[in-house]
Amino acid sequence: MDQNLVPQSWLGAVPIHLSFAVNTALLIVVWAVCLAGLYVLWKRPNRLGVFQRWTTQDVLMVGIMGVLLEVYDNLIGDQFITPIIQLIPFGHVFALNDLPYMFLLMVGIAVIRKPGAATAMVFVNFLLMQLLYGGSESGVLWWSYGILQGLFVDLYIISRRGRVFSNTRSAFWDGLMMGALRAIPAVIVQQALLGPFLSGWEKTLGAVFWLALFNMIGNGLAAAISSPFAIRVASSVNPSAGSLAPLNPHMRKDEPA
Repeated sequence: MDQNLVPQSWLGAVPIHLSFAVNTALLIVVWAVCLAGLYVLWKRPNRLGVFQRWTTQDVLMVGIMGVLLEVYDNLIGDQFITPIIQLIPFGHVFALNDLPYMFLLMVGIAVIRKPGAATAMVFVNFLLMQLLYGGSESGVLWWSYGILQGLFVDLYIISRRGRVFSNTRSAFWDGLMMGALRAIPAVIVQQALLGPFLSGWEKTLGAVFWLALFNMIGNGLAAAISSPFAIRVASSVNPSAGSLAPLNPHMRKDEPA
Protein backbone atom coordinates (compact mmCIF):
# COMPACT_ATOMS: atom_id res chain seq x y z
CA MET A 1 0.00 0.00 0.00
CA ASP A 2 1.48 3.33 -1.07
CA GLN A 3 1.72 5.43 2.05
CA ASN A 4 0.82 8.57 0.06
CA LEU A 5 -2.56 7.29 -1.08
CA VAL A 6 -4.33 7.50 2.27
CA PRO A 7 -3.44 9.31 5.51
CA GLN A 8 -1.02 7.44 7.73
CA SER A 9 -3.56 7.53 10.56
CA TRP A 10 -5.89 5.43 8.41
CA LEU A 11 -3.25 2.74 7.91
CA GLY A 12 -2.23 2.34 11.54
CA ALA A 13 1.25 1.68 12.83
CA VAL A 14 1.05 -1.77 14.45
CA PRO A 15 1.66 -4.71 12.10
CA ILE A 16 -0.49 -7.81 12.36
CA HIS A 17 1.21 -10.28 14.71
CA LEU A 18 -0.98 -13.17 15.80
CA SER A 19 0.21 -16.08 17.86
CA PHE A 20 1.09 -19.36 16.19
CA ALA A 21 -1.98 -21.03 17.70
CA VAL A 22 -4.35 -18.31 16.45
CA ASN A 23 -2.76 -18.28 13.00
CA THR A 24 -3.05 -22.06 12.76
CA ALA A 25 -6.67 -22.00 13.89
CA LEU A 26 -7.54 -19.30 11.32
CA LEU A 27 -5.76 -21.22 8.59
CA ILE A 28 -7.82 -24.31 9.45
CA VAL A 29 -10.99 -22.19 9.28
CA VAL A 30 -9.98 -20.84 5.86
CA TRP A 31 -9.37 -24.36 4.56
CA ALA A 32 -12.69 -25.51 6.03
CA VAL A 33 -14.45 -22.69 4.16
CA CYS A 34 -12.66 -23.69 0.95
CA LEU A 35 -13.60 -27.36 1.29
CA ALA A 36 -17.19 -26.54 2.25
CA GLY A 37 -17.48 -24.18 -0.72
CA LEU A 38 -16.08 -26.80 -3.09
CA TYR A 39 -18.57 -29.32 -1.73
CA VAL A 40 -21.45 -26.90 -2.32
CA LEU A 41 -20.05 -26.22 -5.78
CA TRP A 42 -20.10 -29.95 -6.47
CA LYS A 43 -23.54 -30.77 -5.06
CA ARG A 44 -25.69 -27.63 -5.29
CA PRO A 45 -25.94 -27.27 -9.12
CA ASN A 46 -27.62 -30.69 -9.38
CA ARG A 47 -30.31 -29.66 -6.92
CA LEU A 48 -30.97 -26.38 -8.71
CA GLY A 49 -31.05 -27.98 -12.13
CA VAL A 50 -28.18 -25.86 -13.48
CA PHE A 51 -25.66 -28.70 -13.79
CA GLN A 52 -24.44 -29.70 -17.20
CA ARG A 53 -21.91 -32.46 -17.76
CA TRP A 54 -18.39 -31.23 -18.42
CA THR A 55 -17.06 -32.13 -21.85
CA THR A 56 -13.52 -32.65 -23.09
CA GLN A 57 -13.80 -29.25 -24.77
CA ASP A 58 -14.61 -27.63 -21.40
CA VAL A 59 -11.58 -29.20 -19.73
CA LEU A 60 -9.39 -28.15 -22.64
CA MET A 61 -10.76 -24.60 -22.43
CA VAL A 62 -9.98 -24.47 -18.71
CA GLY A 63 -6.39 -25.42 -19.48
CA ILE A 64 -6.08 -22.87 -22.29
CA MET A 65 -7.60 -20.03 -20.29
CA GLY A 66 -5.55 -20.93 -17.22
CA VAL A 67 -2.36 -20.69 -19.29
CA LEU A 68 -3.47 -17.39 -20.85
CA LEU A 69 -4.23 -15.99 -17.40
CA GLU A 70 -0.76 -17.00 -16.22
CA VAL A 71 0.97 -15.58 -19.31
CA TYR A 72 -0.69 -12.24 -18.75
CA ASP A 73 -0.54 -12.25 -14.94
CA ASN A 74 3.16 -12.94 -14.45
CA LEU A 75 4.72 -12.16 -17.81
CA ILE A 76 2.95 -9.52 -19.88
CA GLY A 77 1.22 -7.86 -16.92
CA ASP A 78 4.13 -7.74 -14.50
CA GLN A 79 6.80 -6.92 -17.09
CA PHE A 80 5.02 -4.46 -19.38
CA ILE A 81 1.59 -3.33 -18.17
CA THR A 82 2.12 -2.83 -14.43
CA PRO A 83 5.11 -0.44 -14.81
CA ILE A 84 2.93 1.78 -17.00
CA ILE A 85 -0.06 1.58 -14.64
CA GLN A 86 2.16 2.59 -11.73
CA LEU A 87 2.69 5.94 -13.44
CA ILE A 88 -1.05 6.65 -13.19
CA PRO A 89 -2.19 8.10 -9.83
CA PHE A 90 -4.14 5.41 -7.94
CA GLY A 91 -3.81 3.17 -11.01
CA HIS A 92 -1.94 0.30 -9.37
CA VAL A 93 -3.79 0.34 -6.07
CA PHE A 94 -7.11 0.08 -7.95
CA ALA A 95 -5.59 -2.82 -9.90
CA LEU A 96 -6.08 -1.27 -13.33
CA ASN A 97 -3.44 -3.71 -14.55
CA ASP A 98 -5.99 -6.48 -13.85
CA LEU A 99 -8.35 -5.29 -16.59
CA PRO A 100 -6.99 -7.73 -19.27
CA TYR A 101 -6.91 -10.48 -16.63
CA MET A 102 -10.55 -9.94 -15.72
CA PHE A 103 -11.48 -9.82 -19.40
CA LEU A 104 -9.86 -13.23 -19.98
CA LEU A 105 -11.56 -14.63 -16.88
CA MET A 106 -14.98 -13.37 -18.03
CA VAL A 107 -14.37 -14.84 -21.49
CA GLY A 108 -13.61 -18.22 -19.92
CA ILE A 109 -16.75 -18.10 -17.79
CA ALA A 110 -18.88 -17.08 -20.78
CA VAL A 111 -17.44 -19.84 -22.99
CA ILE A 112 -17.54 -22.73 -20.51
CA ARG A 113 -20.76 -21.59 -18.80
CA LYS A 114 -20.66 -24.16 -16.02
CA PRO A 115 -20.33 -23.71 -12.23
CA GLY A 116 -16.74 -24.45 -11.27
CA ALA A 117 -15.18 -22.85 -14.34
CA ALA A 118 -13.86 -19.79 -12.49
CA THR A 119 -12.30 -21.82 -9.67
CA ALA A 120 -10.69 -24.22 -12.14
CA MET A 121 -9.22 -21.50 -14.37
CA VAL A 122 -7.87 -19.36 -11.54
CA PHE A 123 -6.42 -22.39 -9.73
CA VAL A 124 -4.64 -23.56 -12.89
CA ASN A 125 -3.21 -20.04 -13.18
CA PHE A 126 -2.14 -20.14 -9.52
CA LEU A 127 -0.47 -23.56 -9.80
CA LEU A 128 1.42 -22.54 -12.93
CA MET A 129 2.64 -19.42 -11.13
CA GLN A 130 3.99 -21.54 -8.26
CA LEU A 131 5.61 -24.08 -10.58
CA LEU A 132 7.25 -21.48 -12.80
CA TYR A 133 8.16 -18.76 -10.32
CA GLY A 134 7.88 -20.18 -6.81
CA GLY A 135 8.99 -17.54 -4.35
CA SER A 136 7.34 -16.61 -1.08
CA GLU A 137 3.84 -17.64 -2.20
CA SER A 138 4.61 -21.28 -3.00
CA GLY A 139 3.52 -24.36 -1.10
CA VAL A 140 0.34 -26.26 -0.34
CA LEU A 141 -0.63 -23.90 2.48
CA TRP A 142 -0.92 -21.09 -0.07
CA TRP A 143 -3.39 -23.02 -2.22
CA SER A 144 -6.36 -21.63 -0.34
CA TYR A 145 -5.55 -18.22 -1.85
CA GLY A 146 -5.78 -19.67 -5.34
CA ILE A 147 -9.06 -21.41 -4.53
CA LEU A 148 -10.67 -18.35 -2.94
CA GLN A 149 -10.08 -16.21 -6.03
CA GLY A 150 -12.54 -18.33 -8.00
CA LEU A 151 -14.68 -20.10 -5.42
CA PHE A 152 -16.98 -17.22 -4.50
CA VAL A 153 -17.34 -16.29 -8.17
CA ASP A 154 -18.71 -19.77 -8.83
CA LEU A 155 -20.95 -19.63 -5.76
CA TYR A 156 -22.39 -16.39 -7.15
CA ILE A 157 -23.04 -18.14 -10.47
CA ILE A 158 -24.91 -20.88 -8.62
CA SER A 159 -26.87 -18.33 -6.57
CA ARG A 160 -28.05 -16.77 -9.85
CA ARG A 161 -29.43 -20.19 -10.82
CA GLY A 162 -27.56 -20.23 -14.10
CA ARG A 163 -28.73 -16.78 -15.25
CA VAL A 164 -25.25 -15.22 -15.23
CA PHE A 165 -24.59 -13.68 -18.67
CA SER A 166 -28.04 -14.89 -19.78
CA ASN A 167 -28.55 -11.53 -21.49
CA THR A 168 -26.51 -8.43 -22.23
CA ARG A 169 -28.56 -6.29 -19.82
CA SER A 170 -27.33 -8.23 -16.79
CA ALA A 171 -23.74 -8.62 -18.03
CA PHE A 172 -22.48 -5.41 -16.39
CA TRP A 173 -23.92 -6.23 -12.97
CA ASP A 174 -22.89 -9.88 -13.14
CA GLY A 175 -19.38 -8.80 -14.02
CA LEU A 176 -19.33 -6.24 -11.20
CA MET A 177 -20.27 -8.87 -8.62
CA MET A 178 -17.92 -11.55 -9.95
CA GLY A 179 -15.00 -9.13 -10.13
CA ALA A 180 -15.58 -7.98 -6.55
CA LEU A 181 -15.89 -11.58 -5.35
CA ARG A 182 -12.66 -12.50 -7.12
CA ALA A 183 -10.88 -9.97 -4.86
CA ILE A 184 -12.81 -10.51 -1.62
CA PRO A 185 -12.14 -12.50 0.54
CA ALA A 186 -8.97 -13.71 -1.23
CA VAL A 187 -7.04 -10.46 -0.76
CA ILE A 188 -7.96 -10.25 2.93
CA VAL A 189 -6.84 -13.83 3.56
CA GLN A 190 -3.62 -13.28 1.61
CA GLN A 191 -2.68 -9.99 3.24
CA ALA A 192 -3.89 -10.55 6.82
CA LEU A 193 -3.23 -14.25 7.35
CA LEU A 194 -1.15 -16.12 4.77
CA GLY A 195 1.43 -13.41 4.13
CA PRO A 196 2.23 -12.55 7.77
CA PHE A 197 2.01 -16.21 8.91
CA LEU A 198 3.84 -17.99 6.08
CA SER A 199 6.10 -15.29 4.64
CA GLY A 200 6.63 -12.81 7.46
CA TRP A 201 4.89 -9.88 5.79
CA GLU A 202 4.48 -6.69 7.85
CA LYS A 203 0.90 -5.49 7.32
CA THR A 204 -1.34 -3.30 9.45
CA LEU A 205 -5.09 -3.84 9.64
CA GLY A 206 -5.66 -0.44 8.03
CA ALA A 207 -3.40 -1.30 5.10
CA VAL A 208 -5.18 -4.62 4.61
CA PHE A 209 -8.59 -2.94 4.70
CA TRP A 210 -7.76 -0.24 2.15
CA LEU A 211 -5.91 -2.61 -0.17
CA ALA A 212 -8.85 -5.05 -0.11
CA LEU A 213 -11.36 -2.24 -0.70
CA PHE A 214 -9.41 -0.75 -3.61
CA ASN A 215 -8.91 -4.20 -5.18
CA MET A 216 -12.60 -5.02 -4.79
CA ILE A 217 -13.62 -1.80 -6.54
CA GLY A 218 -10.97 -2.11 -9.25
CA ASN A 219 -11.59 -5.78 -10.04
CA GLY A 220 -15.36 -5.28 -9.92
CA LEU A 221 -15.31 -2.40 -12.39
CA ALA A 222 -12.79 -4.16 -14.64
CA ALA A 223 -15.00 -7.24 -14.87
CA ALA A 224 -18.16 -5.16 -15.31
CA ILE A 225 -16.69 -3.14 -18.18
CA SER A 226 -15.21 -6.16 -19.94
CA SER A 227 -18.17 -8.54 -19.53
CA PRO A 228 -20.23 -7.37 -22.56
CA PHE A 229 -17.12 -7.72 -24.75
CA ALA A 230 -16.38 -11.11 -23.19
CA ILE A 231 -19.84 -12.33 -24.19
CA ARG A 232 -19.20 -11.28 -27.78
CA VAL A 233 -15.88 -13.11 -27.86
CA ALA A 234 -17.46 -16.19 -26.28
CA SER A 235 -20.24 -16.15 -28.89
CA SER A 236 -17.68 -16.18 -31.70
CA VAL A 237 -15.75 -19.04 -30.09
CA ASN A 238 -18.81 -21.08 -29.14
CA PRO A 239 -22.17 -20.08 -30.68
CA SER A 240 -24.03 -21.84 -27.84
CA ALA A 241 -22.34 -19.48 -25.38
CA GLY A 242 -24.21 -16.47 -26.72
CA SER A 243 -25.80 -13.93 -24.42
CA LEU A 244 -29.20 -15.60 -24.78
CA ALA A 245 -27.99 -19.13 -23.99
CA PRO A 246 -28.72 -19.64 -20.26
CA LEU A 247 -26.67 -21.97 -18.09
CA ASN A 248 -29.87 -23.60 -16.90
CA PRO A 249 -31.05 -25.87 -19.75
CA HIS A 250 -34.63 -25.76 -18.36
CA MET A 251 -34.85 -21.97 -18.39
CA ARG A 252 -36.53 -20.39 -21.41
CA LYS A 253 -34.40 -18.04 -23.44
CA ASP A 254 -36.93 -15.26 -23.08
CA GLU A 255 -37.09 -15.60 -19.28
CA PRO A 256 -35.82 -12.42 -17.57
CA ALA A 257 -32.55 -12.69 -15.66
